[in-house]
Amino acid sequence: MQPVLFKLGWIVAPSFTALMALGLGAGLALTWMEARRMSLSPIDVLDVALVAVLVGLLAARIGYVVEHWDYFRNHADEIAQVWQGGLSWYTGFAGGACGAAAASVRRKLDARAVFDTLAPGLMAGAALGWIGCHLAGVAYGREVFPGERWWFLAADLPDIYRLWNPRIATQLLGAGWAALVFIAVWAARTWAKPRSGVRFAAAMMLYSVGMFALGFARGDMVPMAVTWRADQVADAIIVVASVAYILWAGRGQRSVQGRPHVAAGSHS
Repeated sequence: MQPVLFKLGWIVAPSFTALMALGLGAGLALTWMEARRMSLSPIDVLDVALVAVLVGLLAARIGYVVEHWDYFRNHADEIAQVWQGGLSWYTGFAGGACGAAAASVRRKLDARAVFDTLAPGLMAGAALGWIGCHLAGVAYGREVFPGERWWFLAADLPDIYRLWNPRIATQLLGAGWAALVFIAVWAARTWAKPRSGVRFAAAMMLYSVGMFALGFARGDMVPMAVTWRADQVADAIIVVASVAYILWAGRGQRSVQGRPHVAAGSHS
């Protein structure tokens, strides 16, 4: 699909670029609000977020090009054209997380607290990014035909090669799921224990569960691991790691709460 142009006065940009910019802006605004609410320095946290964005975008583009090398080997001039769409969530997430962790250490911030502030903005950005994918025609769904079980989720959509067919609208389903996770994460700010990293882990667990399920409906070609797509394997790893962290953090908190208090100056 040729990206629909977004026009506002003299500003003209492909819709994928416009949606990514909107997602970035919304994510940074939410991160600022969360940093203030959690009594962290908004400037320091935004610095960390910007490092995560820059490293994440670079890693996401590299991952996407590697995944679709059969296409880019004959279209090398498009490798740098990020505005046309094409980012790998998984390599982008890994790169962004590493960038955020390193920047947090450099800024002498608690990385767990910083990741908790990033969770709402990350999900808001993911929702808008999926809409951008829909407009750019990437991360497309598999073909379906009248009478098939999932026909009601289909629309006449293109693949990366500009071939139009009835396909499951995976991009819109992904946007909807990311929006639901955002709502859950945003609501959790009033009761979840702050600065523990649990809210970020819970957000990644929920989002990755949805992405794993959505993987069965996707039609874009990626390496396979037996019957699963490579991205589904990554989703499963993220879910397991997130659950393990949540259990570990909860156990640590119970240990602290159950520790007997020893009065100062007492002796056994």
